[in-house]
Amino acid sequence: MRIENQEMTTLAWRAAGALAIALLMALALLLSGGIGGSGGSPATAEAGCGKLKVRPQVVSRYPKVFANQYEKKLKVSVNRGRAAVTDWRVQLYTFGGFLLGESEIDKRMSKSDTATMKLRLPMQPGKYTLVTKGTVRGCGELERNEVINFRDCLNKLPITFVDKPGGTAADYGRYLSVKIAPNPVWAPLVDIYGTLSSFEGDVYGKAELPRGQRKLIGQQTLDFQLKSGGLDSGGYSVYVSGKARQPRSCGDLSKTTVLKFK
Repeated sequence: MRIENQEMTTLAWRAAGALAIALLMALALLLSGGIGGSGGSPATAEAGCGKLKVRPQVVSRYPKVFANQYEKKLKVSVNRGRAAVTDWRVQLYTFGGFLLGESEIDKRMSKSDTATMKLRLPMQPGKYTLVTKGTVRGCGELERNEVINFRDCLNKLPITFVDKPGGTAADYGRYLSVKIAPNPVWAPLVDIYGTLSSFEGDVYGKAELPRGQRKLIGQQTLDFQLKSGGLDSGGYSVYVSGKARQPRSCGDLSKTTVLKFK
């Protein structure tokens, strides 16, 4: 009987010890954030990291990112979120994985910061991947990828012809007025000149913006002073040339429209 009592007591102590160990393990897991907590366990931190929370943007002197303005260097501005970012840099890749440029590692990213990468080759028009990498505490190194379109020069002057004149040719004796307006993205346009010609190539008048209004910012009027005799019935071409906000190497631009008179 004593032996049986001793065995029962031993089993009871073992069960109590196992229960105590299980309780301690559960308490430790709860304190470390493993059960619905936010204590920063590896699994929790990894799930909340994702990609680097920054907003990178290629710095351009013009309304769009033109490839031919970047021959040796390219600057990128970044705005970060609340989390501190250290040991960060930017890289530029082709879609085929060729590394075109990379900045030096910066120890700490400010709220609004910039980085300059040295290019291995002058930029060409096309789409590329801008990669921003940085270290965030509790997450390690993270990155963010952005597709950037480096465009070619504009192929025509970004203007529209507003309410084009028409009707009877005899109504236009000395002047013909043509209203033009720039695409707002590219305004102001400069060095605006116009030529009015017949389809046979005869010049009927020339025009430019009035003094004091040389920059085309909003809608303006080109007043063509017509040659003696005014217009004849038939078709005419209005040719307008000028410069847009793009690299100088792109040169001048032009746009043509057709007018018809009875």
